[in-house]
Amino acid sequence: MGVRVPDADHLLQRRDSNGAAPLADRVLVDPRFRHYLRRRPAERLDRLFEDHCDRLRSGGRAGHLAVDAGAVTLTFEQLDARANRLARYLLAHGAGAGDRIGLLFDDPVQAYVGMLAVLKVNAAYVPLDVGFPPDRIAYIVDDAGVRLVLSLIHVRDRVPGLEDLVPSVLYLDRVAEVIAAQDPSRLSEAERGAPVEDLAYLIYTSGTTGRPKGVAIGHPSICNFVRVAAEVYGVRAQDRMYQGMTIAFDFSVEEIWVSWMAAATLVPKPAGSSLLGVDLHRFLVEQRVTAMCCVPTLLATIEDDLPDLRFLLVSGEACPQDLIARWHRPGRRFLNVYGPTEATVSATWTVVHPDRPVTIGVPLPTYATVILDPEDPYRALPHGEVGEIGIAGVGLAAGYLNREDLTAKAFIPDFLGIAGNPSGRIYRTGDLGRVTPAGEIEYHGRIDTQVKVRGYRIELTEIESVLLQVPGIAAAVVDTYEPEPGVVELVGYYSLRSDTAALEPEAISAVLRARLPGYMVPAYLECLAVIPLTTSDKADRKRLPPPTARRRGAEGAYVAAGTGPERVLAEALAATLRIDRVSVQAHFFDDLGANSLLLAQFSARLRKHTDLPPVSMRDLYRHTTIRDLAQALDRPVQARAHSLVPEASASAGRVSTASYTLCGTLQLLVLLASVYLSGAVLHLGYGWVSAGVGWYGIASRAAVFTSVTFGGLCVLPIVAKWLLVGRWKPREIRLWSLAYLRFWLVKLLIRVNPMVLFIGSPLYVLYLRALGAKIGRGVVIFSRAVPVVTDLLTIGDGTVIRKDCSFTGYRAVAGVLQLGPISLGRDVLVGEKTVLDIGASMGDRAQLGHSSSLHQGQAIPEGQSWHGCPAEPSQVDHRVIPPARCGAPRKITYSVLQVLGVLVPAAGGFALVVTLLRVVPLLSELIGPGHHLLSDWIFYAATVATSFVLFFGAVSMGAVVMVTIARLPNLLVRPGRVYSLYGIHHIAQSIVTTLTNSQFFMLLLGDSSFIVHFVRALGFDLSRVEQTGSNFGTEMRYDSPYLSTVGTGTMVSDGLSIMNVDVSSTSFRVSRVSIGQRNFLGNNIAFPAAARTGDNCLLATKVMVPVDGPIRENVGLLGSPPFEIPRTVARGAEFDHLKDPGELRRRLSAKNRHNAATIAMVLCVWWVRFFAVLLLIGIGADLYYRFGEWAIAVAIVLIAMFGTAYSVLLERAVLGFGALHPQSCSIYDRYFWEHERLWKVYTTPIFTGTPLNTLLWRLAGVRIGRRVFDDGCVIPEKSLVTIGDDTVLNAGSVIQCHSLEDGLFKSDHSRIGAGCTVGVAAFVHYGVTMGDGAELAADAYLMKGVDAPPRTKWMGNPAACARTTAPEPAASARAVTTQNMEVNCGGTES
Repeated sequence: MGVRVPDADHLLQRRDSNGAAPLADRVLVDPRFRHYLRRRPAERLDRLFEDHCDRLRSGGRAGHLAVDAGAVTLTFEQLDARANRLARYLLAHGAGAGDRIGLLFDDPVQAYVGMLAVLKVNAAYVPLDVGFPPDRIAYIVDDAGVRLVLSLIHVRDRVPGLEDLVPSVLYLDRVAEVIAAQDPSRLSEAERGAPVEDLAYLIYTSGTTGRPKGVAIGHPSICNFVRVAAEVYGVRAQDRMYQGMTIAFDFSVEEIWVSWMAAATLVPKPAGSSLLGVDLHRFLVEQRVTAMCCVPTLLATIEDDLPDLRFLLVSGEACPQDLIARWHRPGRRFLNVYGPTEATVSATWTVVHPDRPVTIGVPLPTYATVILDPEDPYRALPHGEVGEIGIAGVGLAAGYLNREDLTAKAFIPDFLGIAGNPSGRIYRTGDLGRVTPAGEIEYHGRIDTQVKVRGYRIELTEIESVLLQVPGIAAAVVDTYEPEPGVVELVGYYSLRSDTAALEPEAISAVLRARLPGYMVPAYLECLAVIPLTTSDKADRKRLPPPTARRRGAEGAYVAAGTGPERVLAEALAATLRIDRVSVQAHFFDDLGANSLLLAQFSARLRKHTDLPPVSMRDLYRHTTIRDLAQALDRPVQARAHSLVPEASASAGRVSTASYTLCGTLQLLVLLASVYLSGAVLHLGYGWVSAGVGWYGIASRAAVFTSVTFGGLCVLPIVAKWLLVGRWKPREIRLWSLAYLRFWLVKLLIRVNPMVLFIGSPLYVLYLRALGAKIGRGVVIFSRAVPVVTDLLTIGDGTVIRKDCSFTGYRAVAGVLQLGPISLGRDVLVGEKTVLDIGASMGDRAQLGHSSSLHQGQAIPEGQSWHGCPAEPSQVDHRVIPPARCGAPRKITYSVLQVLGVLVPAAGGFALVVTLLRVVPLLSELIGPGHHLLSDWIFYAATVATSFVLFFGAVSMGAVVMVTIARLPNLLVRPGRVYSLYGIHHIAQSIVTTLTNSQFFMLLLGDSSFIVHFVRALGFDLSRVEQTGSNFGTEMRYDSPYLSTVGTGTMVSDGLSIMNVDVSSTSFRVSRVSIGQRNFLGNNIAFPAAARTGDNCLLATKVMVPVDGPIRENVGLLGSPPFEIPRTVARGAEFDHLKDPGELRRRLSAKNRHNAATIAMVLCVWWVRFFAVLLLIGIGADLYYRFGEWAIAVAIVLIAMFGTAYSVLLERAVLGFGALHPQSCSIYDRYFWEHERLWKVYTTPIFTGTPLNTLLWRLAGVRIGRRVFDDGCVIPEKSLVTIGDDTVLNAGSVIQCHSLEDGLFKSDHSRIGAGCTVGVAAFVHYGVTMGDGAELAADAYLMKGVDAPPRTKWMGNPAACARTTAPEPAASARAVTTQNMEVNCGGTES
């Protein structure tokens, strides 16, 4: 009788050990069988065999064959007798219970006798294989504690040094006569001795450390398994089972012991042979084999059917569908079984059929499976979701011998409380799978053996399955190959059927391309006579040779080059693709299988090794054959008025470290002096205001004080500019010189001036005029990039400069600041996200479109409209609204209201603070004489409570105001209607924009599912949301959320600016901006209301969204001006889970939990920062009575120092005080979630133009050189960035070491060499190398993977290498092209 356990229905109705939901939706068992343990109490494998022999004898079948090895046949009774003789011999020579005895045979009959004999003396056998390397044999023998190895004399010739490898070896053929003389009867209990352990055998499997690990299988497990398998498999007593596996592979247990339990006859493979294909077929036919267990790779080598084969079982590898179709026959029982060694041979099974999907079936009786969360193995997934297959039941091994660490990792506690699981553990297989609606397990490959090629995760068995479907291919295996370091390619190895003489590689490739995505088609196809196999008959990847054929080239007819340029291009492309030749009519992508990385290498090869003009990726996308490309390069290009070749930069040479240090010291002193002056002003103001009598006295004095202070701050930079500089002139200023110090001080005062609060109003124009700018009447400036070199700025009447335009009048390059003029005529329109470089000019009524730049020496003629980077003529009219009445009274009234809007809250706030300090006892005591409060815990407790209430109260109140109050002024503004500037409607629209845009909440909630609910609450129309967990990044701006629509399935990265408002110099209009469905928007995009993009568009980083031409759909857009690229983002197998709704929900749920924890953490660390600031203010207040303005100044310094140190420490802590490493993964990978957390806390130094920034970059993780000039760069992934000595980073530049494309996250290092220049608003992507002295122009976009050689100049979007000497006109026009780009759409950081 077996041991009873609950039946399947009762088992599945149980709840888990925590009382949670029933197990039916998480634990899988086979409901067709009763789940009782088949083994008997204290049963051992050898006794199971003996009992079976006794049943055969009592049933009159004593002569039934157990083994038919041709020359040797043994009945069950004879086999038992031979084992008894050997067992007695072993006992006589000291072997006994608890020993571990190795079996090293190449004769299967001797192996059968040996394993039975070892078990009979209550020892455990350790199977070895003569094909093992000597080192492996020695390791196993030592690790297993083997005291004796049984073998044959001739084996020592096959295993060099055998007798030195093992403690003792017994050659059975040498003592055959003595063994034969032993008593053949069963051993008595006294002879056997009492068992000392349940161990039956030790099987060694491959280990990840390079050393095999021993799996301990006990008698209860193996006895239960062979009984269960004999019950359900269907092997019959009349079957002749082919036994071809080495006993060192646990699959042999399936062949041997299950057959014996069914009384079938074993037909072993002849000793020392290796049977495959035709030879194996011949042997099986001659030996009348009716049953066979094998791996799919071996079965695939047999070409012809075996009519006598009644039973077929495959295991050990994924079984391709086409193999099932080949071998399925009516009346043939065909099983696919699955199970690791750790679960005792097999754990699941199914009967396969060619009309059903391939699965690994259901658990065997007494087994159970569960799908575990790969990220949290202590969480079981519902049926339908993909996860790691876990196995439970009596079949689990005891663990790994001598490897408690591996055992604890692989065998986890049964947290579900599964019935019939005596070990109380679940084995983690490392395999991926899911339970199908039909209740069977679908195998999804190994977690740890998928390969990555060009960032795409690939399951090799999927490609192998397609190869096997090619007519004429008998066997196939796919592996990776590196033709050169860092370049990984796929190789398809195959062998042919005997009736197939040869196959054309083109025919094979055609099948592969028809059924697989391009990145999964092998670059090499290699025909082998035989696929090398391991001793377990699996494909031996280690013995696969490197490919001898050239990389796969174009299919179809070859057309030779007809011209010199064609020949040069074809040779360069062939060398890049590592193929023999390239047809000039072969399509780069469809025929040659090229990708953007290879084409970038092709472009670089042309630049370095040929005299052809530069070839850009724009050229390669538009001209996709060698012939078309050669014709395009040869086509004359008319010289254009705006053709631009950047002038050579004047270099001041390397700045001395002494100058750098002296300048930095003086800058620090200036900052400290300004802090002291601030403290002194506050000290005087507080003393005077607090002397007021009553509320009115305090309020009136506060109003006077704030007004005077405001006026003084407004005048200070004007006075300082004229005293320190006088009038700016075009010149170069050496960085870190005293002249630079004056420039920096004036820039600092100009930009921290309260007048910047009035950007967009007439007051701001007056401020710039006072600083020396020549600005006409009716000019409107909305950009917050405050001009510094104002005397060189000329702006004509009626000109409009929109948001995010950089027109500062200076740039840094090659160790100097260059100051130059910017001239804009009358009625000029400058678009959003633009750059006006020094020396740029625009004639009257000229226009510069959004996401464009005008470079040094470029001039837009009168009345023309240009766009792009660098700008070029276009036909777009960006003036879309008529003027409106906007007289002086309106402007004056608006300006007065703006000033009052600043002064009234400031005065009221200051009066309130003074009053509270007088009337609140704790505060009045704090500010009064003495400083005993610093030692009073009540002070600290009060500070904690106050900071908590103020911080979280402000967060809550801010959310309420944004969601509710902001809707009120929106009622005054109607879309499509033209309103005058500076009126009530303009004020209402400004309030809407101010109240609804929040960096705090975007940063807090961005890159999470919560951001969708937030922006919808603000007023966004999101249609039907398809939640991704990263629908929006952490930075986004808009003029009106109530007029912003984002389509279903669209993902938005950081830096999007939604342009709901169009303006003229006198009027404005709000419009709805609609972003289509299933778009992906990269970084730093300005999206206008008139955008001509529809559904399913990929908008690359810094792309200029088109406002003319047809609606673009199902395409990608890159560059400025934009050009079309393929929309599709190829993805690897890591995205297969996105196809499964259940798996997507599970991963999204896990991401949401992680993001929620991140949001909670961020709120806490921000509150701690706020608490620390309040605490420092309190300390300063407590010391104020004694030190006056010094206490205020010191408190300000301490707050600045703490804030900086806290930010750096927090960013390093999020990274575990380690460094980032290049990655490629899904947004549903835990690594990406950790990276998202980094984006919420990363710091950007604020001390621009000083050595302090360099110091802080270094502390934050950037590998940065000496004397680096940083005028305001952004670096999200600091530890992936290397910056050389004397490099210049201009204002608004970005070095971003990641991208995010439709849910695929990638990151890599970027290296900026010594003496490089990164221009104003330039963008450097990941995987970029800039050689020493290389220069990236303003607004340029240097894309992924570009290697900019030393001392080259790059410009454009995408950036291209530009000439430095005046070329011929055609070349000049061509110089402003893109080159060496990789299509990429940025990440979630700008």
